[in-house]
Amino acid sequence: MSDLPHLSMLLSDMGLELPPGLADVPVTGVAYDSRKVEKGNIFVAIPGRHADGQDFIAAAVDQGAVAVVLGQEHGRLSLSQGSVGAVEVEDSRRALSALAAAFFGHPSREMHVLGVTGTDGKSTTSAMIHAALQHMGVPAGLLSTVTFGLADRLEPNPTRQTTLEAPELQGWLSRARQEGITHAVVETSSHGLALFRVEDICYRTAVYTTITSEHLDFHGTREAYLAAKAHLAEITLRDRSGRVVLNADDAYAFPPLLALSQGRSLSYGVSNPVADVCGYGLSPRGKGTALSVDTPWGAVELSVQLPGRFNVENALAALTAVAAAGYPLEEVAAGISSFPGVTGRMQAVDLGQPFSVVVDYAHTEAALRLVLSSLREATGGKLWVVFGSAGERDLGKRPAMGHTAALLADMVILTDEDPRGEDSMAILGQIAQGARKGGAKEGETLFLIPDRKEAIWYAISRAKPGDTVLLAGKGHEQSILTATGPVPWSDVDVVTEALQESFGRHA
Repeated sequence: MSDLPHLSMLLSDMGLELPPGLADVPVTGVAYDSRKVEKGNIFVAIPGRHADGQDFIAAAVDQGAVAVVLGQEHGRLSLSQGSVGAVEVEDSRRALSALAAAFFGHPSREMHVLGVTGTDGKSTTSAMIHAALQHMGVPAGLLSTVTFGLADRLEPNPTRQTTLEAPELQGWLSRARQEGITHAVVETSSHGLALFRVEDICYRTAVYTTITSEHLDFHGTREAYLAAKAHLAEITLRDRSGRVVLNADDAYAFPPLLALSQGRSLSYGVSNPVADVCGYGLSPRGKGTALSVDTPWGAVELSVQLPGRFNVENALAALTAVAAAGYPLEEVAAGISSFPGVTGRMQAVDLGQPFSVVVDYAHTEAALRLVLSSLREATGGKLWVVFGSAGERDLGKRPAMGHTAALLADMVILTDEDPRGEDSMAILGQIAQGARKGGAKEGETLFLIPDRKEAIWYAISRAKPGDTVLLAGKGHEQSILTATGPVPWSDVDVVTEALQESFGRHA
């Protein structure tokens, strides 16, 4: 127990004193879920989407919590369970982040943390940065929607979170530090920023992809969403050496983020004279794109193995971030050029069938538009799209996605994504409203098939030579969330089974 931090030390790190009558005991961990409290933990009662931690204080104490932290959002609450007392703070979520960082000894202060945020492209850009660092032999960690990784040991992210809660996040950074990781790439969501999960990470580089609109069910307005994203730059600039990497092609977010960056930014873009890092001369190469890049560190040739201009932008973001950290431009470009892609991001499923099948995570209107536009250029026949929209989430994007699908695809099949507690047909009906306005006709070019397996098989069984079938919205995810819980799922596995059944075992 002697190696454990004491309660007074953790509070002192936050600028607080030990409240009178509260024992200065060793602390074994920081918890926010009463079911996971262990003996000696501090329990932080945070408000959640469906429940409030205040309602589980007694359970946490029964599990062995030695102190309870309450924010002003709870008002005053006295505890009388022996030596267990309450520590009052201004904001419980802010306190959770600070306590977690202090408990693990502020691991991010001893490494170069690169945060990647934006609406779309975060996972791919994060993985490209990690790949470039690994290519050069730099010990790098990766924490993204898709992947958890330390150096070359990568595994699927088993959670449904892009950015973990502060105790898990600081614990991962602590393990990374123990294993000699010097650089950590942390995909950083708007939720993670708004809920202070990353408040006590010492970011050295903030990387922005394009910012459009998402999670308005949580943020309320597009302006609030952008403000949450902008907070990553604010956190990064606390460090005197912190730098911000911006997308100069993003007309909406670039001007305010550039003003915020206090002259400590670098920008990237495609054929954009304003950009510090400018890609030009784009030409097809295989399924990807070759281009030339002018940078403050010289000129370089870059090859992107993934299709679409948006992946060129992702590659330029990664190139800028890593080169700005002081690594040789040619080696950075070589690392990015060797990057094969991310599971569930523009992932081709090719078993020899006479048409193309692509699995992608596109789950916003902007992402769906970019992916469909890219596939449209490469498709000689009909372009099919199979997708849905998450239940109990942003309702406004549903008709917008339907409208975009109808305008850019020839055949639109609407199906379950993660209905959760909502009625599947009600979700599909809202998407279909937009699709009809875009010209889709139900029974001819628009089909509502809630069962996702049936929807995929429907498209595969009817696709003709030269067609492209896009399965959007699930990407890397391994489950569908329903009212009764998660159901195991994989778009890649299901479409592989459909192709094998339709075209023979050797398709």
